[in-house]
Amino acid sequence: MQSNKEQIIQYMLGLISANDKAFASKTALYFNKSKSTIYNYLAELTRDGIIAKAGAKYVLQSTTYSFSYENNGTLSESRICAKDIEPLIARFPKNVISIWRYAFMEMMNNAIEHSKAPSINVTVKINRLKTTVFIKDNGMGIFQNIKNYMLAEHGDDMPLDECATLLFAGKFTTAKSLHSGEGIFFTSHMMDDFLIMSDDIIFTRDNFHDEQLTSLEKGHGTLVVMSLFNGTKKTAREVFDRFSNVDEGFIKTSIPIAHVFPNGDPISRSEARRLGELLSRFKEAELDFAGIEEVGQAFVHELFIVWQRNNPDITLTVLNPCENVDFMIKRVISTK
Repeated sequence: MQSNKEQIIQYMLGLISANDKAFASKTALYFNKSKSTIYNYLAELTRDGIIAKAGAKYVLQSTTYSFSYENNGTLSESRICAKDIEPLIARFPKNVISIWRYAFMEMMNNAIEHSKAPSINVTVKINRLKTTVFIKDNGMGIFQNIKNYMLAEHGDDMPLDECATLLFAGKFTTAKSLHSGEGIFFTSHMMDDFLIMSDDIIFTRDNFHDEQLTSLEKGHGTLVVMSLFNGTKKTAREVFDRFSNVDEGFIKTSIPIAHVFPNGDPISRSEARRLGELLSRFKEAELDFAGIEEVGQAFVHELFIVWQRNNPDITLTVLNPCENVDFMIKRVISTK
C-alpha cells in the first residue's frame, strides 16, 4: 500500500487512541513497513511530545485550555467563539473550523439562554488526532428543563430519561419563539462524538465506553462533550444537505432506535406512539435499528400500519435491522 509518513502516523495514533496494544505490528502490516520504521516514528512522536509512555502503554498528549464566564446577561456566544475558541483551531482546515464554529456557538447559546446558570465553564483539549470541547454550566439541567416544559405545556409528567429522547429527532425546543430546535440535532451529526449529561441522564448517538463516561464530571447542571477529528473531510454543508433542502428546510430526520429505548427493545403500542410523535414533524425518517435484537408485533403494527396509515405523506426507511427485526417488520407489513 502506497502511503506517506503522515498517513502512517495518523493511522498509528488512531490505534493508540483506541488503546490497541498491537498498534505497532498492525501499523507495520497495514502499510507494509518494517517494524524498525514504525518504532522510529514512535520515537519521533515521543520526542516531540505528541505521545507519552503511561505505564505499559502509550497515550496521546493533549494541550488543555480552560475558560470561565459569568452568565450576567451580557454573554455573546459569537464573541466568545471569536476571542477564545477560534485562535485555538486556526491552523485546522476551513471545513473543520466551520463545523466547530457552528457547534460551539449552538451549544454555548443553549447554556447561556436555557440553563439560567450563574456561570459557564469551557474546556478545550487538543491533541494531534482530535479536539474535544467541554461546556459545563451549573444551572437547571437540560432534561429537567424539558420535564418542566412538558408538564406546564402538555400536562405530561415525563421521566427524565424519556425527556432526553425528545432531542433525537430534532425540531424540539422549550422556547419556540426564540429557537428552532435544530442545534443539537445537527451538531450531534457533525461531531464524531457528542454527548449531553445532566442529572445522571445521558443523551448520545454514540457508544461511549464505560471508562469515558466514568471519567466525566457529574453533578448539577448540564455537561456537553463534543469531539472531532482534526483532519476530518466532512463539512457542515454535507450534514445540512443530508437532512434539509433549500425549498422546505429541515424535512428529514434519523432516529437511533436503541438510544430512544435504552431500557429494552421496543415491544408495545405506546412505545410506537411515542416514536411516532417524534417523526410527525418530518417528511422522511430513517429508523436505525442497530443494536435492537427484537421488536414486538404490537410495536411494529402500531408504527408501520396504524401510524403510517394516519401519516401517509411521511416516508419511513428502515436501516440495520437484525434478522429477527427484519422478519417481524416484513411479517406485519405483509398482513396489512
